[in-house]
Amino acid sequence: MHDEDSDRTPLQPVPYSANSWEPGWRHIFLIAPFRETMRREYNGTMGDDHTIDDKVEGGRKQWQMVLWVFTKWALPMFVTGCCTFACMVLLHVGTYYYVHEMHMLAHLFKRNEHMQSDDFNVTLSIGWREEGNLTDGHGRAKSLSFGSLNHPIHLAMGFSQVDISMLDKIAACFPVIFVLMAVLMDELGVWTKVMFCNALLAIWKGLFAAMTTVPDSKGWHECTVRLGDTGLRWMMEAKMDPMAFIKMELFGVNGVHIRWCADMMFSGHTYFTTLYALGLYELAYLFTREWDKKYRVLCLGLVALIAIGEQVVEVYFVLLNRFHYTMDVVMAILLTFLFFTNSAIAEVCKRWVYFGLGGKKRKRWGKEMARWVVRKREELVGELKKKGPPYDTGMAMIPFKELGADADVFVPPCCNPCCCLHIKDGTFAGTRHHVYDDEDLGDMLFACTSVEQQQMCDHMRLSMSYDIKQNKNFKLLHQDPEP
Repeated sequence: MHDEDSDRTPLQPVPYSANSWEPGWRHIFLIAPFRETMRREYNGTMGDDHTIDDKVEGGRKQWQMVLWVFTKWALPMFVTGCCTFACMVLLHVGTYYYVHEMHMLAHLFKRNEHMQSDDFNVTLSIGWREEGNLTDGHGRAKSLSFGSLNHPIHLAMGFSQVDISMLDKIAACFPVIFVLMAVLMDELGVWTKVMFCNALLAIWKGLFAAMTTVPDSKGWHECTVRLGDTGLRWMMEAKMDPMAFIKMELFGVNGVHIRWCADMMFSGHTYFTTLYALGLYELAYLFTREWDKKYRVLCLGLVALIAIGEQVVEVYFVLLNRFHYTMDVVMAILLTFLFFTNSAIAEVCKRWVYFGLGGKKRKRWGKEMARWVVRKREELVGELKKKGPPYDTGMAMIPFKELGADADVFVPPCCNPCCCLHIKDGTFAGTRHHVYDDEDLGDMLFACTSVEQQQMCDHMRLSMSYDIKQNKNFKLLHQDPEP
């Protein structure tokens, strides 16, 4: 196993060593998938200078470690499951309101039996029907299934009945592959981020459906067919009782699960496949980071091609079947991109990965240490200035622990509209960005001169009064100046 501590940050997993705990035969199932999590948990709890025997007295026992690692992986998935269940309940709330709205409209408006689709100058997509099937409005359609929004793209594409179970199978391809790769690669960070994004997208989809009733893209008649007599009767007779909807979601109606209507904004199939395709691409990006460039580009290009192709197929069938409006599909893709590349979400996920790792407490620097750093920096800058250009530039002495970023954000090329600009530097396959807050930057700049600090404050929009002068190391230097 490659073992180089020199290019590891303090927050990265510590390699196997004589003092690192390796699972025994009783935990053989953890060796392949969860080896990095185990090492991180053990070394974070015990520190680097303890022996294996110390774990019983000073750290977690083996069974406690196994339980904690299981919790680290299971809890994000559990949260996703809870948010998905809440989404399903809220979607049925939206269906409830749509059923009652359409029932009222059906009694308010009287249908003209003699009206034909060619009686109008502009053909619309609002559900013309001929002999029980949706049509594009041409060919003397017999009746009108109202209750949907006009959608020109639906009109241009026409309509074809698509088996919903096939769409579900397409949507399940990437999640299955992602779960296998995440577990085998032991990428708890990517796993947590994808699960958290899934949870947020699911709960917001449910909230949107419950807050505003968007007419079903197939119209009222197709909604009644989808719900069936049992579901339609339950929706008409039910009261707006949250517990009734929860029980119906858990147990169904007479053992039959009721599907949804008007669950439009935004497409669940689309965000599901997009999110796990992005997660799979990031895993491939991390897995191939030490590969030769040409093989890495080939691998990532293949993954991207499959992901884009599968997404195009999924979107095409969703629109062809009129399962969603185009705005639902586009909004799902945009929201997934924004959530996946969000630094706040990335920070929460990284905090969860390293949550509970106490480790050895580092002693804070004293005044002498801070002043020593300043003197050493001045000596080094003086030597560089003697060499002349291009060495006579300012520099900062950064404590190694400060290089541990608060968040690591991966931006796939599809999320960067200017990805073509990165072809020359070889980052066209995606970029990883590391987030530091103002306090971290203050720790990095405390030893610089006041002129250099002011220059960096102007460049990075920092506050000289708070981010620099209120920094603990800066205050340490100036609370008792040398005579």
